[in-house]
Formats: sequence, C-alpha cells, structure tokens
Amino acid sequence: MGVKDRSPRRVYAAVLALSTVAFAAFAATVLFWAGAVRLDVSVVNWVQRVVPDVLVDLMGVVTYAGSAVFLGPLVILSCLLLVRRDRQSAALFVIASFAGSQIASQALKALFQRGRPELEDPFVQLTTYAFPSGHSLAATATYGALALVFASAAAERRDRVVLLVSASTLILVIGASRIVLGRHYTLDVVAGIAGGVALISALLVGFERNRDGLLRLDLAGGGHQQPQRSRLDS
Repeated sequence: MGVKDRSPRRVYAAVLALSTVAFAAFAATVLFWAGAVRLDVSVVNWVQRVVPDVLVDLMGVVTYAGSAVFLGPLVILSCLLLVRRDRQSAALFVIASFAGSQIASQALKALFQRGRPELEDPFVQLTTYAFPSGHSLAATATYGALALVFASAAAERRDRVVLLVSASTLILVIGASRIVLGRHYTLDVVAGIAGGVALISALLVGFERNRDGLLRLDLAGGGHQQPQRSRLDS
C-alpha cells in the first residue's frame, strides 16, 4: 500500500483525534468548571427571552430532522437506493453511522447524567438527561455520512461542495433548534456535534483498515474518474 493509499486513513485518524479531544474538553468543562456551566444557563435563558415566537415555531419543526423518527426512515430509503446501485458498503457505512449515534447518545447521557436546562419560562420541560445532545450527535453522524457517501460519487466538484455545505448547515440549524427550544445547553449541542464527527471518523478509519477496501472516499474527484461505478462500491 502506497503513501497515496494511506493518506485518507491519516486524515480520518487526525479528524478522529481532534474531535475526540474536543468532546473530552466539553465534557470536562461540564464536569469541572462551574463558571462555564453558569454561563451555559445564562445563555439558554437569554435565548428563551429574546427569541421571537415565529422562530420558536420554525425551530419546533426543524428539530424533528434530527430525531430518530425522521432519520430512521431516511436512512432506510437512502440505503435501499445505495443497495440498488450496488453500493452495499456505502449503505453499511450509513447504517452504522445512524445506529452508532443512537447507541452512543444514550450511553453518554447515562454516563454524564447532566440535567436538562433550568429555564425561567420554559417552552417545554424534559426529564431525560441532556449531555450530549442526541439530536446533534445523530444529525451530525447521519447527515455527515450521507453527504460523504453521495459527495464522493458526484461527478462535479460543485455538487460535492453543495452536498457537504448543505449537510453542515442542516446540522448547525438542528443544533441551534435544541437551544432555541430550551431542550439543551450550548455545551450539550457542541459536544453532540463533536461526538458525531468522532463517530464518523472512527467508522472511516475502520473501513480504511479493511484490506479489501470496502469503503474509500475520494472527495477530490473520484466521482468523475469512475462515472459508472464509484469507489464506494463494493
């Protein structure tokens, strides 16, 4: 295996390391820095006071794009399309990203047991744990995986950029909706995003380590080099 073949794995490993460190930093802040926690409370209460009702209503709809009820069917439909195009490995990657995000979210919530935001005038009150944001983690892992899969097969660089930017924007908006609705603190959301990035990166490292090359992403131009059969194909 040459240097060129090893470079994707190095990139994935670097992103995995950085996102893991970021998540650990957010977790340590929640656990050990009382000042940051007080700021978290102040920010979410401020947002609740100033946000207009129309934005609350809009975010109440947008936030469902990060729920398992929405993501589950989306993953199923996407994977059926991928399998139909003989891209089983890509489908497996998407499924693993979604399923892994659901498992990781619940496990981490149980581990940290951080309560939901304490609000002056809450729009909604939840009793489950808050850290990290499950919607943010799941949205990052699922939409991130879908964007990478379809962007890697796109023929034009512009299409790849549009897919990746659109997925990133959607992830950020879903994360913002959790704060606007008062269901999470800011640290919950950014930790969820970091966790989602770490999960995707870990899966990519795993696929890259496979000797048969089940999944290889070439965002720089693999799509136009192989228009009939992507490198994502098994």
